[in-house]
Amino acid sequence: MRLALLALTISCLSLSSYTHAFETAPSKSKTVESLKIELSSKEEQYSAFIISLNDLNAQMTAEKARLNDLRAQGKTLLELRQVALLNMNEQYEAMIDNPEQDIAQAQNDYRQSIINQKQNKNAIKASVTNLSEAKAELAQANIDRFTLANAREGLVEKIRIARVKRLRGEFEQKNDLEVYQSVTCDTQETLNKCITRGNRLAKQKASKTFLDKLFNAATESSLINQYKQDSSAQVRLMKHKVKAGEFSGQGNYGTTITVQMQGSLPNNEACILLNISARYCGTQDGLSAISITNEDTSSEKITSLVDDTLMYELTVRSDQYDDEVFVDGVSYGSTKLNVMLSAGHHDVRITKPGYSDYQQDIRLSKNTLIKVELTKASINFANGEKIQDILPGDELGPELIGVPAGRFQMGDMKGAGLSNEKPARGEQILKAFAIGQNQITVGDFKRFVKETNYVTEAESENGCAAFVNGEPEYNSVLNWRNPGFGQTDEHPVVCVSDKDSKNYLAWLSQQTERNYRLPNEMEWEYVARAGSIENYWWGNDIGNGKANCAYCGSKWSNRSTAPVKSFRANKLGLFDTVGNVWELTNGDKVVARGGAWNFAPKLARTSVRLELSSGFRSNYLGFRALREN
Repeated sequence: MRLALLALTISCLSLSSYTHAFETAPSKSKTVESLKIELSSKEEQYSAFIISLNDLNAQMTAEKARLNDLRAQGKTLLELRQVALLNMNEQYEAMIDNPEQDIAQAQNDYRQSIINQKQNKNAIKASVTNLSEAKAELAQANIDRFTLANAREGLVEKIRIARVKRLRGEFEQKNDLEVYQSVTCDTQETLNKCITRGNRLAKQKASKTFLDKLFNAATESSLINQYKQDSSAQVRLMKHKVKAGEFSGQGNYGTTITVQMQGSLPNNEACILLNISARYCGTQDGLSAISITNEDTSSEKITSLVDDTLMYELTVRSDQYDDEVFVDGVSYGSTKLNVMLSAGHHDVRITKPGYSDYQQDIRLSKNTLIKVELTKASINFANGEKIQDILPGDELGPELIGVPAGRFQMGDMKGAGLSNEKPARGEQILKAFAIGQNQITVGDFKRFVKETNYVTEAESENGCAAFVNGEPEYNSVLNWRNPGFGQTDEHPVVCVSDKDSKNYLAWLSQQTERNYRLPNEMEWEYVARAGSIENYWWGNDIGNGKANCAYCGSKWSNRSTAPVKSFRANKLGLFDTVGNVWELTNGDKVVARGGAWNFAPKLARTSVRLELSSGFRSNYLGFRALREN
């Protein structure tokens, strides 16, 4: 035990020497890497010391147990001595009556008990001495452990200070960066203003690129990028030079500039990025945050720099796709947006069709994050108002026309209709809505299928119906992609069932966050009539070339569908409410309205109702979308 404790004492002496050296070390700072090597070595020493300390504690525990055993043994030996003495006395009494009585064994037993008891007392004394020495050495070892822990923590502190210094050094470098920026000059903007705007955007681009490089090139880039948005890391524009600038024939101005920049981490910014206490960015190891940053630049001077020399990063997020961000009246595209702006006040505005504009005046004095939740605008569809929702990816939804509430006459009012068109009656539309300017096109439906991998009933079952000898007959090779005649993305989609149309409209509702559905029969006839009580919105005679139906005088009659908008719109601005394709409506029964390219003109009258079986699809059946207010 003495040798083990001596080794510990020698180790502790070296630790004490190290601690003294730490406290009186010269101010010359070490690198993070060299300090980490020292810390690793000190961690090894500490671990070895703790093992030795644990051994010492184990020895003390064993010595305590031995002392307890010796004391318990001492009680037993005392009892044995008393028994031996009693036995020897009895033998002496017996010898008085019988002189030949042998008492030698009793004497030897008593003598041995005395020897055993004396040895036990000596062992107890030695154990008490050892335990006392061990306690003293353990007390010193615990002091030395604290000393070693203090030395280790001192290295941890030095490492954090060195990390701050290293990060500041990595950010304070100067660099020249050449960038190219192209802008489209506004028609109401002078050439000088366009040039100024192009150069300003180029400087913003350069500062953003430079700042990103500083963050990504830093030794601890993976860490500091996590806290980038919470920091006020700066970029100072030292100077810039326009190398080239020219206008194109399309009103675009392109400029190439060289910008000299310097990064800076003022105040506690290095500590924020490193996620350590701000105290490490104060005076530490003879270095202060200000003196490390720049010997002749105080924090007051930094904040007083003019806007053109100090740049911060503005980050804008919103909860909507395809919005548009304007900063000081200049469009920067959609969110997610990161842009470098000069310090000071800026006007931020975020817009999206169908949503109320968001506007905020900010004073940029550090890197700033703006999170915005756009709210839907309150819409009251006006008569003839054109509406078109934007889908993710800047895709455009169906073109819609706003239709106000109102009264109208519904059904056959000329006496030539079928029984299911009667009786004619007055009806009232209570709420305004918007309805497709034309039937849903192949292009519209193709976008839906591409996004969802949807398979129509015609594709999954026995195809699509076509007229054969005057009767609808299913053909397994026909579907919306191949309806049996040529079509483009501008033709109305056909070979879709009631289920297919509703799946498309549900997807459209999800994409736009609006409520799309099929129009019911009353809504459909209301917009198809457009205020007329005649057979067709223009009169009682089908005329020639006014719609795509059989024998109606167009080049598509009895041949195929026509591209949407091939004929004149009605008074509400809707195309093809007469002919081209039958249009599915919403109701308890599957009912189509409006006639088609291969149906006679009489069946294209506004009041005609074509009742179909559920799941029916044909190359003369399509649909139109309605969007609720």
